Amino acid sequence: MALNVPHTGENIALEALVNKTAPQNLVLKLYSNNITPADTDTAGTYTEATFTGYSAATLTGASWGSASGGTITYGSQQTFTRSSTGTTENIYGYYVVQSSSGTLVYSERDGSAPFAVTNNGDAIKITPTISAN
Repeated sequence: MALNVPHTGENIALEALVNKTAPQNLVLKLYSNNITPADTDTAGTYTEATFTGYSAATLTGASWGSASGGTITYGSQQTFTRSSTGTTENIYGYYVVQSSSGTLVYSERDGSAPFAVTNNGDAIKITPTISAN
């Protein structure tokens, strides 16, 4: 998988680096449209998952670990679990937006996608990690 930080996310990172804007919590969402993330994407590029039991996960600022070696990881794995059997929904990856503005920060397509979410108990697990290069 290759993490993609689009232009909108780069702008957020630069403004946060110089303390121009107040930080916002991030929201982790699964996407179900068959696309590969690109630099010109916006939050509207992605179709958010809708399977029964799904809800986006808020990633609070205080729960991120300390950055080390150019990498920062969220404190706990996020699990998205289907709560009833039903129509299959294919999941291709995830995207992260700011909680207040809804602006896209980054996204990632899983190299093994799609993942079919059909049965009660089917789950997708993600440990949010960002690495600078």
